[in-house]
Amino acid sequence: MAMGKAGPERGERRRRRRTPGTVRLVAVVLALLAQLALLAYLVSLLRQNAVYLYFSLEVAGALAAAFILTRNRNSPSATLWIIVILVLPVFGYLLYLMWGATGMTHPRSRRIRATIAASQAFLEQDPQVFSAFLARHPRRRRVATYLRNAGFPLFAGTRCRYYPLGDVQFQDLVADLERAERFIFLEYFIVAEGQVWDRIHQVLVDKARQGVEVRILLDDFGSITKLSDSLVRELCAEGIQALRFNPVHVNVFRFLINYRNHQKITVIDGNVGYTGGTNIADEYANLTRRLGHWKDTAIRLEGQAVWGLTVTFLQMWDAEAGQRSDYARYAPTLRVEGGGFFQPFADGPVNNPDNPALDTYVQIISGAERYLYLTTPYLVIDDSMKDLLCAAARSGVDVRIVTPRQWDHWYVHMVTQSNYEDLLAAGVRVYEYTPGFLHSKIILSDDEHGVIGSINMDYRSFYLHFENGVWICGDEVLREVKRDLRELFAISREIELEEWRRRPAARRVLQEALRVFAPLF
Repeated sequence: MAMGKAGPERGERRRRRRTPGTVRLVAVVLALLAQLALLAYLVSLLRQNAVYLYFSLEVAGALAAAFILTRNRNSPSATLWIIVILVLPVFGYLLYLMWGATGMTHPRSRRIRATIAASQAFLEQDPQVFSAFLARHPRRRRVATYLRNAGFPLFAGTRCRYYPLGDVQFQDLVADLERAERFIFLEYFIVAEGQVWDRIHQVLVDKARQGVEVRILLDDFGSITKLSDSLVRELCAEGIQALRFNPVHVNVFRFLINYRNHQKITVIDGNVGYTGGTNIADEYANLTRRLGHWKDTAIRLEGQAVWGLTVTFLQMWDAEAGQRSDYARYAPTLRVEGGGFFQPFADGPVNNPDNPALDTYVQIISGAERYLYLTTPYLVIDDSMKDLLCAAARSGVDVRIVTPRQWDHWYVHMVTQSNYEDLLAAGVRVYEYTPGFLHSKIILSDDEHGVIGSINMDYRSFYLHFENGVWICGDEVLREVKRDLRELFAISREIELEEWRRRPAARRVLQEALRVFAPLF
């Protein structure tokens, strides 16, 4: 991909243009702090001047804690809210009413659920494809059936290419964008100004001028300090449809700022689709090295399975835009020969307590027989997930997990490392990627199936963020994934149990303390 370096003047102009986004973020943080201060003041007034009301709220808080426990027994978020309510009875209870209990009933959540429900008619399972799958992979019936029943059909007639690095992926992505004839859909958590965006932006402008329909959906929080606040307006002036998902300044008093769109999807003409861990930013192509070498992965789908990515994009776009797209216009027109089966799926907070991403991971882990390989930048898991991994290792499964040695958020890294000792003691092999930062999100088992997508092994991905992934079964591309992971083990540092147990006591205490607040990370 031909990309020139931005000079100092251009970089300074970018920094100036991004300032309004930073100011908006600071304003939101100040608004949240103001809510907390006002709430604390009101609670103080109640305690001093309305004793009976204050006592009633204490009782209500205790009942709320019991209700949360019975309804969400296995949720880390429930544990955190119970602690907050019991430690700060009235303050915690009122805070829960403001921030913890309104997400599912908010109009935004209802609109997303309605949009997803309306689009289910376009996600019908081809019975012949499913029958062929069952004949070839009867042992994987549970995962495929679960996802099908959750509304995500299984596809054949698809070719897949695996990218072990974003550097290579972006070269093919730009080439495919340049060949677009009908439409281009882009959906990313982060879009950042730089060489990668400049190159893609130019292609998008050219295509829009040629009459190609171009839509971009970017997460507002993920990109708020990376792009100018005027970007959406500028793109629209260039003939490109653009939206910011869930603007952080909207509904700030309901804390819906926490519900982010972490999906990563590109669809071109309905026949080519990309997904994985990479966002549109220079570090993902190793053009900048703030955290050393950036290890990320992605896949390119060509054929029928792209429809799953297309529908996921349109669901999120329509929910944000408040419209209903004509889905049939964007159906794939290409059927290719492919040896495997592909099941794109999505997840998000509006379907809690149902969690397709979490449940798919659980089924892959519990069904592993020979090996289970995982890569994740964040290992922020609850005890049930950790117990599942430990049980697999104790059963003789070769369980290996790779996390980054170089962290981007120190507190998340501390929580990640807090899980090491129990995993190592059970026989799980834990590695840390030493050349730089590992952002890859993969689960692979027994040479036969796995998931590649945007899903981290953390609370946010499983419960709070909108995510997407592709379950792959029986395709040759899994051999390439396994080969890359084996090479990854070789260049990463394996953590030894006895050495880990000798870490400083202060570090151990900090890790365990931060683990209590894992749902916030």
